[in-house]
Amino acid sequence: MNERLETLLDTVRRTAGQLGGTAADAAWGVGKRAEELMSAARLRLRIAALEGREEGCFAEIGEMLYATHTGHPTDSDALLEKLREVDSLRAERARLEHLLDRRREAAVCPVCGAPARKDDVFCRACGKRL
Repeated sequence: MNERLETLLDTVRRTAGQLGGTAADAAWGVGKRAEELMSAARLRLRIAALEGREEGCFAEIGEMLYATHTGHPTDSDALLEKLREVDSLRAERARLEHLLDRRREAAVCPVCGAPARKDDVFCRACGKRL
């Protein structure tokens, strides 16, 4: 076979291998990003559920207070228990919101998913442009 043709075919083979590796890295990065988006969506759903439970507790507290106003006093222990439940729900919601905020602040490479600093222009792991 002609030497120039062999060199050309070898170059094509190496380039195809490099492109395959780059495509695999990109696919992995896309999968990683999709996983992060799903995780964030799950957090938002849990936060929304906690907000709904809080609203339900507030409705019950309102009913208890109104019952007291109309001459049917509510047991103070039951009211205190409901208020503590609200405190617990709010603490859990704050914890989840903090986790969600930290995820938003974390920069990652869209190709390989490696952590990146806010001022990075290129990924420190794979070298791709951020």
